[in-house]
Amino acid sequence: MSGETRARIMDEALRQFAERGFAGTTISSIERGVGLAEGTGSFHRHFPSKRAVLDAVVERELARLREIRPEREPDPGRPLADRLAADLEFLREVRPLIEILIRERGAMPHLVRRVREVLVDGGLTGIAGDLGTGSGDPAADAAVLLCATVGYFLTSEFFGADPGGVDAGRYTRVLAELLSRDRR
Repeated sequence: MSGETRARIMDEALRQFAERGFAGTTISSIERGVGLAEGTGSFHRHFPSKRAVLDAVVERELARLREIRPEREPDPGRPLADRLAADLEFLREVRPLIEILIRERGAMPHLVRRVREVLVDGGLTGIAGDLGTGSGDPAADAAVLLCATVGYFLTSEFFGADPGGVDAGRYTRVLAELLSRDRR
């Protein structure tokens, strides 16, 4: 039961931190959201502080995301557009973590650094190994791919519509074509 309560606290904290930010979330609001009696010490039996639950949530989400998408293995047999579509879906899984980072990046640079190490730096290495064509500079191609895909995702999420009316399938197809062109 204790592990289940801890997981429920973390789920609720993730939701509230993503919606309200760290400062806008209280231990009492997390307790209420989980159904724990406020002020009874229930929260503190699992976490010493609000900061500790935030750190635990970030580490849990990073571990979960590594399971969803382990280090990217080169897969030349799978069309690049399909791999890009999977990247967009992966970003949907990461959305609460992205929201927390957007809100807390100035106040908690350690979180930004930790997520960057896992998702960006590690992701670029995997993407660069996955690209066999393009400009002849796989690291730069990977950075373009990452930034373009994250930009597409954030734009569609922020505005609630596909950028320029270009749906995800069309976006991934065109980006794959651009990255795959022979540029002699």
